[in-house]
This record gives sequence, structure tokens and C-alpha cells, in this order.
Amino acid sequence: MTLSICIPIYNYNATKLITDLSQQALKEKIEHEIILIDDNSDLYENENAQLATLPYTQLTRLPQNIGRSAIRNQLAKNARFEYILFMDCDAEIVDDFFIKRYMDAVQSSHADIIMGGCCYKKEQPASDYYLRWLYGIQREEKPAAERNAAPYRSFSAFNCLIKKNLFSTIQFDETLRKYGHEDTLFGWELKQQNCKLIHIDNPAYHLSYDDTNSFIKKTESSISNLWCIYQKTNHKKEFRKDIKILRYQHILKWTLLLRPYIWFFNLQKNRFISNLTSNQPNLLIFDLYKLGVLCKTSIHKD
Repeated sequence: MTLSICIPIYNYNATKLITDLSQQALKEKIEHEIILIDDNSDLYENENAQLATLPYTQLTRLPQNIGRSAIRNQLAKNARFEYILFMDCDAEIVDDFFIKRYMDAVQSSHADIIMGGCCYKKEQPASDYYLRWLYGIQREEKPAAERNAAPYRSFSAFNCLIKKNLFSTIQFDETLRKYGHEDTLFGWELKQQNCKLIHIDNPAYHLSYDDTNSFIKKTESSISNLWCIYQKTNHKKEFRKDIKILRYQHILKWTLLLRPYIWFFNLQKNRFISNLTSNQPNLLIFDLYKLGVLCKTSIHKD
């Protein structure tokens, strides 16, 4: 096994993550390279510049921001080795066996894609960041056994190992310029090609939390992206089977309740926001909020 560790950097101090990965790869005596591309960050340029001094590491800084999909495609294009380890720069390695677990999984499974998962530190953040942390704890932090029950739905480039030659045939959709659901589309395409994808318990901490208002805005953007993806697919029925919020929107439309739900959402929107920005946000209300955004998006873009 040979490994290209590919990490996009944007406005985050990635020195601890990259140093830890470098040390583990050297310890395991695995032939590797670390490819870093800074997507025209405004912050931490001097700190991250030091990463270029690590063994087998290359750092490139882009003159303009190209976005989440394009930068991952560029990282993979630059990769030379058999497997690509994608991670986000705001991750942290949990222990000293992260690289080894991936190596063992490759040898035992021969899978095309291996997903390690994510986890969140248990210390409760400040109230302004509580909703994002709560969502991560309750919706994203899942053991491998649960993720393997529906493996493609849980695809995330936050922490995954993928064969270089497979990635060359799929890639991320660079037409998705807004934030969100590029991973959903990539996972769907993996499913269409019947790629062998497995999940293992090898999580990395997700460290950076958006404040609640930013998280809500990002969620709205991701829902707009999801609707664009849904409209483009030639397999709408199969696609929405995998996406719960699309199923609910379709049921509302089919039962002629779509516009009544939009009326309800518009009436309750301020109360929803009040709850989500409080010290005790309710994720069920967050689900209702997202459904309202999707229903309004579907009306405006149909």
C-alpha cells in the first residue's frame, strides 16, 4: 500500500493535524506523500507555511479561491500513490494508530473506499456554537456498525480513504459552487457504480464549529445545493429514497400539503429561529426548519 495524504486548507491552523499524520506515516514506514493546497486563505498563512518543511510534504497556495469540490479534485490529480486519504483541515487525530487502522483495513477488506467516521469532543462549547456541536454529537457521530447499514448515505470526505484510480473516474462535481451536499452526490455516484465501500471505527475529531447563525445559513445553502442535485439526476425516485428530507418534501407535494406547509413555516419561522439560537435548541425543530427551506426552494426553482 502506498498513500497520498490530501488535505485542503482554508483559514485554519492545520499544523498539529499534518504533523501528527506525518509522524504516524513515518512510524508505520509506509511510502507516502502529503499534498496540501491552501485555497487562498486570509488567516494562518505563516503558521501553515511551516508545513512545507515536513518530510515528503508539498504545500501550494492558490491565487484565488476555487471551492470545496475543485480543490479536492486538484489534490487527487496531484496524488501519485495507490490510495488517497482525504481529510479536512479542521480535524484532529484521536490516537497514535490512525494510519495503522487504515492500513490494516486495506489489507483485510480490499475495499475501494474506507470511511473512518468523525467524532466530537464532549466539552460543551459556548452557547453561540451549541447547535452545531449538538448536531454533530447526535447526527454525525455514529459507530461503524450503524454507518455500514446504509454505507453510501454516510459518505464524507472529512475522513476517508479511496483508491486513486477509482477517484479518477468519479470526482466531485465542480458545478456545485455553493456550500453543501457535494459529498452526498459523490456517495450516490459511488453507489451507482457499485463500489465496495466499508466503514470502520477510525474517527477523527471535528474541531471547528460554526456559530448558530452561520450554521443556519450554511444549512440553507446546502439545501439549495441538494435541490439542484436532485433536479439534475435522471433517477429521482431512487435518489430521494436515500435522502429523508427529499422523501418528506415529495410526500407533502403528492398529498397537496406542500403550500400549506410553506404557509406554516412562514408563520413559525421566527419562533423556530428563536429556539435554534437559544441555549436549548431542539433538533426536531431544526428538521422542520430545513424542510420548510426545501419546500420553499422547490417552489421557487421548479
